[in-house]
Amino acid sequence: MSADPPPSRLSRPEALALAFLAVLPFLNGLPADFTYDDKLIIRDNARIAEPSRLREVFTTQYFGGSLASAQNYRPVVLVTYAAGRWAHGNRPELFRAVNIALHAGATVALAAWLVALGFAREPSLSVAALFAVVPIHVEAVTSLVGRAETLAVLLVLLAARLWIAATSGEKLRAAPYAGALVLFLVALFVKENAVVLPGLVLLGELFRGGRWQGFAEGFRGMPVRARVAFLGFLGPIAALFAARLAVLKGFLISREAGIWELENPLVLLSVPLRIANALTLAVRYAAKTLVPAGLSADHSAHALPLASSLAEPRALVGALLLALAGAVAWRFRADRPLVLFGVFLFAGSLFPVSNVPFVIGTIYAERLAYLPAAGVLAALTGLLTAARREVPRPSPRPLRPALLAAAVVVYGALTAQRNLVWRDDRALFLDMVAKFPRSAKAHYNLAYDAGRRGETAEQKRQLETAVALFPRYYDAWATLGKLAWEERRWDEAISFYRKSVEILPAYENGRWGLAKTLEESGRREEARAAWDEAARLVPDSYPVAWHRAAFLSAEGQLDEAEAEWRRAIPLGGGAASAHLELARLFARRGGPGDGTAAWKEARQALVADPAYAEARRFLAERNRRENPTP
Repeated sequence: MSADPPPSRLSRPEALALAFLAVLPFLNGLPADFTYDDKLIIRDNARIAEPSRLREVFTTQYFGGSLASAQNYRPVVLVTYAAGRWAHGNRPELFRAVNIALHAGATVALAAWLVALGFAREPSLSVAALFAVVPIHVEAVTSLVGRAETLAVLLVLLAARLWIAATSGEKLRAAPYAGALVLFLVALFVKENAVVLPGLVLLGELFRGGRWQGFAEGFRGMPVRARVAFLGFLGPIAALFAARLAVLKGFLISREAGIWELENPLVLLSVPLRIANALTLAVRYAAKTLVPAGLSADHSAHALPLASSLAEPRALVGALLLALAGAVAWRFRADRPLVLFGVFLFAGSLFPVSNVPFVIGTIYAERLAYLPAAGVLAALTGLLTAARREVPRPSPRPLRPALLAAAVVVYGALTAQRNLVWRDDRALFLDMVAKFPRSAKAHYNLAYDAGRRGETAEQKRQLETAVALFPRYYDAWATLGKLAWEERRWDEAISFYRKSVEILPAYENGRWGLAKTLEESGRREEARAAWDEAARLVPDSYPVAWHRAAFLSAEGQLDEAEAEWRRAIPLGGGAASAHLELARLFARRGGPGDGTAAWKEARQALVADPAYAEARRFLAERNRRENPTP
């Protein structure tokens, strides 16, 4: 490859070629349906259905609902989904087209950043070309909720490029610097792992000019103005933590939430053992980037082999391999700086989500490799690039372009093949079970799909497999309870629901199901106690409040029921049905002022839902009783 000084900008043909490469292998994924979390976050998310509710996106956790499960706060990416729904409705192919466009943008931005740092033109383009097509990106691009990764990385890379523009002259350029800060702020509210931007900026300073500056020289070489400007990145970070504290009631996750061992079994390990396993999983990310065998959307408990003791050889593999990679990169720091740059980029961008500094909500997810993969590809490209020379070679080696072209074609074909797994839930869940048959979560997901198809026997079989593999799977126990409840096998349903709440006492579905089953089986006293316990343990649950109020009404305890309906109304966001049930309670009680209160509540139901036919009928009947036709 050429050793000529690289240009500071990509040419338009280069940018278009990279964008084309990034788009092409993902096109066959466009017709795919909503899958997995796409439905909860996009398709069925009432918060983004209409502009009048958009403010809720900024005042609630990412998934909505109780703080008991609140781990993330990502309002900006939800706003992009909202804009899509308002523009074209729930059309998954158009949401996915945006994802692919963002991936193309991130690919071009990566190349532009590398070139602007001063790395040789051909290696920079090679890194971006490989980044465009590697199959490990399918989860971030074809899965609609992967947009948080692609958009955050695009914004981070653009901000890093603006930093270079802002600090290249004798004076700090205000416009690109302000742009970098704004993009960083937005990126943090797309996804929290955008917090790596200051690290990327420092990494860029260590390799400014496309060569290894050395730690001392790299930092000393930063002008004072740049050092002061760098502190500006603390502002967006402070804003992120302040918002998370206000909304989630916690800096990392909600104080009411926890990390479930099914999703991340590392939470059960000691800190040294957790870190040892996390380092091995980091190596797995690098390996899967280069050799995409066994890619899966599920890596929960039992899906990945973990060391159970520091004495096991497996516990040392990750640390040893990463140390070896670091040693090799350090050896080549002078003549092949892209190798060391890539190792730093991989390690630094993966670090916040690696489970090394703290436990996150997932043990491993291919979407988290979106930016770290760029580091792996940079290191590989650096190893395969001719050493720096004062005099350019008279002609490039013919094998290198051929290898690059072959890799792009093979990776692109594998990416297109991997897209097909995401065409619908069934294909995705079958792939999970095929890759990890001992994964309880994979079997639970298949049970969900079987239930949606009305295949009750298959649903039950998959749920039983899930709880056999992971006995603490409270969701699976509750779903078994629901199946038994639907078949009126009361004792069995109660037993299953009790198991679910023994595992997680504040589990909303379990508490609701247990109380409702006791109620419908005629065990009224036990039902009363179960509803009271549910209200105490999940006080923010609208379904629990609604059904407890209905139970109290049915029992004739109207004053208690009134208080519960009043509690349910705000929990349901002013739900029309709760207002109407309260109106019916007033009409039934018939005390002084209850008639007026009934009218008021029924009208409030119509305000909440002007098309609510039951509220209109109630008002019409009340009007006929009070004003009979002569």
